[in-house]
Amino acid sequence: MTRFQADVAQGDLEGFMLVRPDGTLTDEVVHVQWMDNHPAGPDTHVTVSFDDGENVEFPFGVPVVKIRLADVASLGPGEARLAAPAGWGTPIDPWC
Repeated sequence: MTRFQADVAQGDLEGFMLVRPDGTLTDEVVHVQWMDNHPAGPDTHVTVSFDDGENVEFPFGVPVVKIRLADVASLGPGEARLAAPAGWGTPIDPWC
């Protein structure tokens, strides 16, 4: 049974950790905010906010790989690297 789940940036990510392209894991996703005033137009980008304060902007449809926090402890060496997505979003400042 795989612990990794494929999703897209605007998907149901809250409460999961994401796998970065280098195979490292993010902190827990605490919020996904659709960016209504994005220059490309509404419903085109999201800001994904993590528990450590990091924020990443993703265009809609970017594939991401998520894992439940409860499953992280059971990962073997290199498993996350094998599940890593090819692309990633752009780090941005908090929107507070």
